[in-house]
Amino acid sequence: EEWSSVFATQVKQCGESLQRHNCRPVCHKYGNDDKCRFLFPHEVVESSHFERETNSIIFKCRDPYVNYFNPYILVFCRHNHDIKCILSGKSAKAAMFYISDYITKMDTKTYEMLSLL
Repeated sequence: EEWSSVFATQVKQCGESLQRHNCRPVCHKYGNDDKCRFLFPHEVVESSHFERETNSIIFKCRDPYVNYFNPYILVFCRHNHDIKCILSGKSAKAAMFYISDYITKMDTKTYEMLSLL
């Protein structure tokens, strides 16, 4: 029980310092002058659920300025991350390009590749 209490405290501390989004100039690149290109603020959602209309898993979101995260990854690795469920479609393609671009450090940027789709 003591471990659970310490862990919960660590999740709160790490979440606040590592997962909270504050818009910066990079958020408004590529013609996103009026909105954050990282889609903040998120919509507040009371509970996680599956949405049949869009074939999507919607995660619970209590704070619209905090990235979706896994508490164990957050506490044990102590870095920011963003958890998403990517089943197929444009999101899967975007993730594939992002990862391959990041790994290979290509000169062509992800947004340029996505415009080809």
